[in-house]
Amino acid sequence: MLSGVTLLDPARFDLRGTLHCAEDVTIDVNVIIEGDVSIGRGTSIGANTILKNARIGDNVTINAGAVIENCIIGNNVNISQDVQLMLAVVGDGTFLPFRAALFMTTIMENSMVAQNTCLQMCVIGRNTFVGAGSTFTDYNLVPAPIRALDGKGNLSLSTRPVIGSAVGHNCRLGSGLIVYPARSIESDVVLAASKDRGVIERNIRY
Repeated sequence: MLSGVTLLDPARFDLRGTLHCAEDVTIDVNVIIEGDVSIGRGTSIGANTILKNARIGDNVTINAGAVIENCIIGNNVNISQDVQLMLAVVGDGTFLPFRAALFMTTIMENSMVAQNTCLQMCVIGRNTFVGAGSTFTDYNLVPAPIRALDGKGNLSLSTRPVIGSAVGHNCRLGSGLIVYPARSIESDVVLAASKDRGVIERNIRY
């Protein structure tokens, strides 16, 4: 387990499961490893990080206080302080600034989800930016059943209490957006909040 690994303080390293490490891995103090965890070559794990049942790629930087549970993290990913990830897949080259949160969400390659943004049950395409302080809800904010596009392209009842949203490739979404469940934003869209448009209630087409 410790071959090729630098523990900055072995006395303050908490291994509660199985850890598989490639070469040139650095682990800071007070890191907790639970379940089955693998860490790729050249990766750095910051202080007070919790990794549980996670697969971390090569050349990844995970900064202090991150919590990563049941996730797959690609190569060359930068995860900032206090990021929370659960049941998520993060593509190569992605940047997650401080306090971003992902739950049951997939982010494709070379995208960025800015600070204090929460994505729940979403898919984010390649080369896409989601601005700070945005929230993609998976539960309807109004007392009505969630409707979504069916296989024929018609808006129908989803018969689900929660459902996420999808953003295409090469999108630029501004800060402070609230996106209702089951909404889609097509590729190449540039979208900014305004006094008349801060809540996304419908699908957005290019």
